[in-house]
Amino acid sequence: MAEQKWTMIVRGAFQEGWTLAPQEEKDEVFDYWTDLSTKWVEMGAELVATLDDELAMTGQPGLRQWNFYKIYRIPSLDMIKPMLDMYRYPPEGEIRLDKYFRFEVVVGKPIGGVERKVDAFLQACEDEGTE
Repeated sequence: MAEQKWTMIVRGAFQEGWTLAPQEEKDEVFDYWTDLSTKWVEMGAELVATLDDELAMTGQPGLRQWNFYKIYRIPSLDMIKPMLDMYRYPPEGEIRLDKYFRFEVVVGKPIGGVERKVDAFLQACEDEGTE
């Protein structure tokens, strides 16, 4: 039987530090944030998808509780604290991201029945295409 993987949704919101920062600072913060995303993958997390809901928004974000999302598959619940600590406690001289973003994670098991049924459907569609 395959090892249990957990699904983790990271919900993020912009803080005032982000909205008031000049573009050059935002660029530096964004680069650092994406570097941390890469470090999460190095730790064993699998990035499944990202979503930025800016398409239906204008002006300063704030009406919605969350502005962007990242979905990961992680092999262990023990990964969550070290992953988030990278945001909370950066090395000396590095960017403290919680000045710019607020984060929350939601973690749970995949809904196996749904995933198996969709996988079977996709496999059947693929098989039809090869006949």
